[in-house]
Amino acid sequence: MPFSTISLPFFALTTSGLEAISANEIAMLPGVSINTIAYRRISATCSGSFASLLSLRTVDDVFLEVATWMYIGRPRSSLAHLRLLGACLDLHAAAACCARLRPVPMLPTFSVTASFVGKRNYSSEEIKAVLADEVARKHGWTYQQDDRAADLNVRLFIEHEVATVGVRLGKTALHDRWYQQAHLPGGLKPSVAAALVELAQVTPKTIVLDPCCGSGTILIEAALQGAVICGGDSNAHALAVAQTNIASAEVEGCLHCWDAQALPLAESSIERVICNLPWGRQVHVEGTLAVLYQHIIAEMRRVLTSTGHIVLLTNAPHMIDPFDLQLVKQHEISLFGQRPTILLLSPCI
Repeated sequence: MPFSTISLPFFALTTSGLEAISANEIAMLPGVSINTIAYRRISATCSGSFASLLSLRTVDDVFLEVATWMYIGRPRSSLAHLRLLGACLDLHAAAACCARLRPVPMLPTFSVTASFVGKRNYSSEEIKAVLADEVARKHGWTYQQDDRAADLNVRLFIEHEVATVGVRLGKTALHDRWYQQAHLPGGLKPSVAAALVELAQVTPKTIVLDPCCGSGTILIEAALQGAVICGGDSNAHALAVAQTNIASAEVEGCLHCWDAQALPLAESSIERVICNLPWGRQVHVEGTLAVLYQHIIAEMRRVLTSTGHIVLLTNAPHMIDPFDLQLVKQHEISLFGQRPTILLLSPCI
């Protein structure tokens, strides 16, 4: 049977709070039908080419679904139950699907990733050990602790008493972008940056500004959607990191060393402003966040066109003075152990 006609279930994992945005992106792919949207997870079926799933940008990762296990409780006795279920797991079909998209040896190495919602009387490391033992025993594959070095990744995600088991479609997680050659502390995850770009409704040739660009992730994600990008930062090291990543992504953009409170840009010259505002944690802030936000957002509003949008990520949404902007959408997400908020603002009509 041709690969393009195979219909198989898969699930995507995303950042908490971005489920609806990721589901919308997934639903746009040809041959894909959404089944359920749950905490951090979108389950769907693909009857087209699975290669298109690797183009998803707002999700953290995509897995071929191979099993759903019930009655996975909190007591330690559940580890024995997981071992019995793992002994029955057959990953050969999923491995064959992956091999149609990328090189996979006949006897691959594999890693295991496990996570769960809520408290349990056993750890994710214990789950990984149990599952790794059973997969190696049954399939003759070699366990590789380093996920990046493994040919395949087996993923187990437990919510309440239901465990979903999958095999990663790609070699590495989708949120690990190839262009991330340099990093900054507290840098924005690319999948979250892509979600900000999606919320801003960026289209080819849209002029996008990030006045506090950091490592350049938002600008790069916008440029990969065809946007014309412009950004800057007051930190020279951050600009060097951003320039390295922009060059690695092979996109073009203008970067400036500037004060975001006094942008050297003309009024009404920018169609979209997308920014991960300083949180006052990894990035030192002079004075108070409230005053800084007031000045930065005033400049954003000044350079924004009358039909433009501003998308902000902040852990202090109460400090945002919208001026004459209206709040169109708001999403609370989970990031760096915090609960920041995404705000979509547009000029009042």
